[in-house]
Amino acid sequence: MKNMNETLKDLIIGIVVSAVVTCIVGTLIANNKVSFLLGELLGTVIAIMIVIHLNATISKSLDMDEGGATSYTKKMAILRIFIMGCAVVVALTFPNVFSLIGTLLGILGLKFSAYLQPLTNKFITKKIF
Repeated sequence: MKNMNETLKDLIIGIVVSAVVTCIVGTLIANNKVSFLLGELLGTVIAIMIVIHLNATISKSLDMDEGGATSYTKKMAILRIFIMGCAVVVALTFPNVFSLIGTLLGILGLKFSAYLQPLTNKFITKKIF
């Protein structure tokens, strides 16, 4: 469980680092900078919620039998996809407030952080925590 919590920290740090880099580059390029930043913030919050929920799902499924764990993890995966879809719908519904590109890049920060996790663990998490 200690490794899982360390991995969760790595992923959250990676999401935040990805968001900061994306915000810096995005504000240089975007026409509506505030909308882009709010979209990036929405996507980043969703990505952090997703990774925390994924951690909780894995922890809970480890205490279940094989069939129950499979069913539970599938349901929770659908819930996470639904939450990401809701964030995209919010960005599409309020385009003056949330940039769709910023929201998608914020959500994709989870993917970037997963690829950066070994580096994050080696250079940041082990030295701070």
